Amino acid sequence: MERGRTGSMHKILLVDDMRSFLDLEATFLSRAECRLLTAATGLEAIRVARAEKPDLVVLDIEMPEMNGIQACRILKSDAATSHIPVIVLTSMQMEDEARRAGANHFLRKPIDEPTFLAEVKRFLPIVERTETRVSLDTPVTLWRDGETFEVRLVNLSRTGFYVETSLRHPIGARLEVSFSLPGDPSGKLITGEALVVRLGDEPPGFGCRFRQVSTGARLVVEDWVERVAAGR
Repeated sequence: MERGRTGSMHKILLVDDMRSFLDLEATFLSRAECRLLTAATGLEAIRVARAEKPDLVVLDIEMPEMNGIQACRILKSDAATSHIPVIVLTSMQMEDEARRAGANHFLRKPIDEPTFLAEVKRFLPIVERTETRVSLDTPVTLWRDGETFEVRLVNLSRTGFYVETSLRHPIGARLEVSFSLPGDPSGKLITGEALVVRLGDEPPGFGCRFRQVSTGARLVVEDWVERVAAGR
């Protein structure tokens, strides 16, 4: 499977049998100039790696058919793929086994956006598109698993936001979100779905990236951020 833009940019193969985690990793890389490939099993990862020759493989260990340790061992023993760096992700205590299989680096789940991007940059000089972020102080309503949370939105960009709160939702949590933008002439209520991508301490809270937002709402957010940043 292929996701993202095509071209001569770096290719990264993301491998995990849980679609939610693939979505999270893709969200982490949403501002990076790279081409994303995905696989859901170790066997599929080997086929994709041999066909596409990615510049980096991010490989989960716990998968059906063939686990990540076995897949890593095969990739590193094949002359066609042995040069490709492999980062292994797992919640299990298997670092030594992963390194013996040839893994170049090892990370334990859960992992947040800053840490994930820093590890990818150890192996690839990916460039992230810059985005304008503006400060604000406005209420936002969040829903998760039938519970409603009223918190404060403290900054916003075209692709995400940060809320100040003592609540701690886990990385990767999907939240329904609803808020209005102060001084927005359209008066549109911004609603959609977002993913938690990082936890923060100053101020205490967490950062999210929009996952599903209507085109109209996205345009309103982009226009509002641009106007506020320009002082209009």
